[in-house]
Amino acid sequence: MFRSLISARRAGIVAAASIALSAIALPGAAQQMRQQMADKVAVNAGHQFVTKIQGESCSQFGQTMSQMKGSKSSSGSSGMSSKLQANSQARTDFVNIVAGPLLNKMIDCNMMPGGM
Repeated sequence: MFRSLISARRAGIVAAASIALSAIALPGAAQQMRQQMADKVAVNAGHQFVTKIQGESCSQFGQTMSQMKGSKSSSGSSGMSSKLQANSQARTDFVNIVAGPLLNKMIDCNMMPGGM
């Protein structure tokens, strides 16, 4: 009887510890999942943007750039910009996808800033 009482206590302690560890681990897992989703959204947005600008003529590209510049919210940051600012990995992935094609299009269309 004494052994079964000790076994029951140990089982209770193990169960309580498991519940406590699960409660601690769940927010971390949820945070990681949110970051992965944000990263996936940024990658998809980057690919969509590259596909869009690669199919545009220089005049269309100029209009796209003007629209993007004019569509800034009053806070100065769009929804995607704020998401990229909040998630450094998503930002890195987005920049790695978009930077080369964007600069190449700007060079091809003679749109480098500062008259470069």
